[in-house]
Amino acid sequence: MRFLTLFLMLITSAAALGKPLVFVSVLPQKAIVQALAGDALQVEAMVGKGFNPATYQPSPRQIARLSRASLYIRAGVPFEQSWLPRFRSTNPSMIVLDMRHGLDLLEDHEHGQESDPHIWTDPLLVKAHARILAGELARHFPALEGTLEHNYRKLASRLDALNTELETRLAPLRGHAFLVYHPAWSYFAHRYGLHQMAVEAHGKEPNSRSLTELIHQARKAGIHTIITQPQHSVATAKVLARELNAKLVPIDPLSEDIFTSLRHLTQVLTGETP
Repeated sequence: MRFLTLFLMLITSAAALGKPLVFVSVLPQKAIVQALAGDALQVEAMVGKGFNPATYQPSPRQIARLSRASLYIRAGVPFEQSWLPRFRSTNPSMIVLDMRHGLDLLEDHEHGQESDPHIWTDPLLVKAHARILAGELARHFPALEGTLEHNYRKLASRLDALNTELETRLAPLRGHAFLVYHPAWSYFAHRYGLHQMAVEAHGKEPNSRSLTELIHQARKAGIHTIITQPQHSVATAKVLARELNAKLVPIDPLSEDIFTSLRHLTQVLTGETP
């Protein structure tokens, strides 16, 4: 039995070695690439489950793996700023794509820059990205063109259905506010006409004055739920929860299962019974 297990592992490893290796920054990207390419590409995410892409430090093993990667697809998350030049020097022939390319992005008007990189919280933006990405992957891996086109149509249909579903469920809440610790749901809020209030801003905790104002605004909006995420401390959120008599609900915007995380958030906001 032990020999059989080892044999199967060796076969699996050998098969994987024959596939082009594609790296992405975060898990939602991995899900999108795999939905398009199926098992024709070996896809690895740099930032694993539970890790924070603002502070992530790639492991030596990941750096070594990058040396044989064909593509790297960046997401615009903070760790890329310091690490992408090192990734390029590790593998100068590796092609770097940007998942934000060609998309209608939200801007942080206060700071004159793009803000929230979590574009996968909007199903229609995911669809637009998938259309562009399928073309890019077909250009680099021509043998996959038919597979990519077929799988794109399947993914697009699922995303359209998800958008219609969420639009219907959230319609009664249009114009309402919801409170999060980290502002990771900007594109979701924009798509469905909601207002995202955030405890943290640009990686910084609020000062006492800002916190007092936030409590006032949350009370005015009748908020009794605070959305947290596993990559961030909940200490300040707990303080707010006591002041607002609110409950903390963890939802991971970096989950590999985009469909489930968006439905979960919708369920929490609408107060629907699971």
